Amino acid sequence: MPVQFDPSAVEAALDKRFIVGPQIAVGGQGAVFRATRSSRPDGTATDDVVALKLHLYHTQDIRAQREVAAMENIFHPALARMVENGSCEVAGRRTRYVAWEFIEGRTLSRQLKIGRLEEHEVLAIGRDVSAAIAEIWSQRIVHGDIKPSNIMLRDSGGTVLIDLGAARYLAQDNSPAAREPFGTRGYFSPEQARATKALSCASDVFSLGVVMLQCLLGRHPTDYSQAPLAAGIRASDMRLAVSANLLSELDKMLSVRPTTRPEPALLSRRFERMYQSVEGIFAMTSTVRSHTEDPILDDVPEEQLAGD
Repeated sequence: MPVQFDPSAVEAALDKRFIVGPQIAVGGQGAVFRATRSSRPDGTATDDVVALKLHLYHTQDIRAQREVAAMENIFHPALARMVENGSCEVAGRRTRYVAWEFIEGRTLSRQLKIGRLEEHEVLAIGRDVSAAIAEIWSQRIVHGDIKPSNIMLRDSGGTVLIDLGAARYLAQDNSPAAREPFGTRGYFSPEQARATKALSCASDVFSLGVVMLQCLLGRHPTDYSQAPLAAGIRASDMRLAVSANLLSELDKMLSVRPTTRPEPALLSRRFERMYQSVEGIFAMTSTVRSHTEDPILDDVPEEQLAGD
């Protein structure tokens, strides 16, 4: 059972600079609290609402450091902003912590429990997450764990890719763990499942393709089995009432050959164009539906609707 953190002990360990609120997540790696930061480490005043992540064990320091290193020099609206990080003593136990901007919204995994998403919603997710993949790849970083629970949907609109704990600077990571598959089965690219060291952004593109297909279907396309993904699946072979352009892009993203998958920056631009087109059609259809189902007209005698 994960170690429990006492909010008052956390506040004391961080010199009362944080007011720690409710715990919003807990797992084998650590716990996350909603908190308000009243001052920075240098003492200057601030008023930040943050997601305060506390890592449970020393063995997770490498993962925490990867996440910190990946985000120290990256600022992008589709990536969570790191506010502060460091180590502290909580009740006599050294604890690594990272404070992230608090995102008002919900995870994609939670949204999918309600049901499948509409095409325009999936395109918006694809546009934002592929832009995030392109941004971290500009620093030669692979996220490595793109899945619905690592994608946040802002209440205000927009999508945010979170949790870079599995991220790797490929040119620098020579640890034994780098020779083992990392991420989540059911979302591995074929090369990631083989523990290929020289991964690229193409691996993240594949994982995003799986997520987008899951959103359209309302279920995981292979029931989380990795073998069909390694053999190759095609969105165009499934009965989906979406545009041919989107199916074509998904087929490319899900190619077993990394070199044939689209570049993420290009994908983001293509998805934006498709989104604008589909969103316009969706809005027009909704308007027509609202007029034809006007509740005011339901109470008008049929003779008046037909004319005198």
